[in-house]
Amino acid sequence: MALSISDSEKDHKPTVKEFFDEDIAEDILLESELLLLSFATGIQDAAAWPDYMCFASNQTGNTLFLAIGVAGLTHDAFSFANIGVSLSLFIAGGFIMGQLGNYFGVRRRLWLLISNFTQTALVFCALMIQYSWPIQRDGPAALAVIACLAFSSGAQVAMARSLKITEITTAMATAAFIDVVIDPSLAKIKNRLRNRRVMFLVMLTLGCFVGAFAQREVSSSFPILLCAIAKAMVSVAFLFNRPITPVAADSKV
Repeated sequence: MALSISDSEKDHKPTVKEFFDEDIAEDILLESELLLLSFATGIQDAAAWPDYMCFASNQTGNTLFLAIGVAGLTHDAFSFANIGVSLSLFIAGGFIMGQLGNYFGVRRRLWLLISNFTQTALVFCALMIQYSWPIQRDGPAALAVIACLAFSSGAQVAMARSLKITEITTAMATAAFIDVVIDPSLAKIKNRLRNRRVMFLVMLTLGCFVGAFAQREVSSSFPILLCAIAKAMVSVAFLFNRPITPVAADSKV
């Protein structure tokens, strides 16, 4: 007997529970959402470094500066405490949210909404702290802002990596640059993986420039607000991702 999807199954409208329990499909919308998160990451790191002398997402840079600081090779060129908090909370965000994603289902719509909403809320918390206290490089307020941004970034990268679209990590650019230039199909017109990597690099770089100029021309808080808005847009967009649907099988049983 041939297996197929019946007309009733095709016409079935999911209940609210079924809708939120759906695993979302890999398509252009999901790619666009990850690219927007990459843009937000660039904005965030460009804003964090001038104020706090550390990165919220670029943990390669933070690890390097941590080693240089321990070796005593610099003099007040960065904040040792800020880097330690950023690195620790980034790892904590990735671990906690990554393991929760494994439990609830990394592609489950409800989990993606919860994860991204949590990330967005933390960025808004960082923004409120900046508005409530004078911006200083060191001190409790600075550490609180960094903790919120770093945990949010770790959770974001964990979410993105769990979706298995490895060309769009939303944060790390080094491997993407090399993956582009060593691609054996680099010159082909149709090359989706190359296009993903290039667009990721473009969006991350664009975010860095937007964050830097927003910081210079408006205020320190404005790029954080832009980052929060971008992440909120992704949270809303997750409501419109199409689900993974069963494929009709022509094989006989």
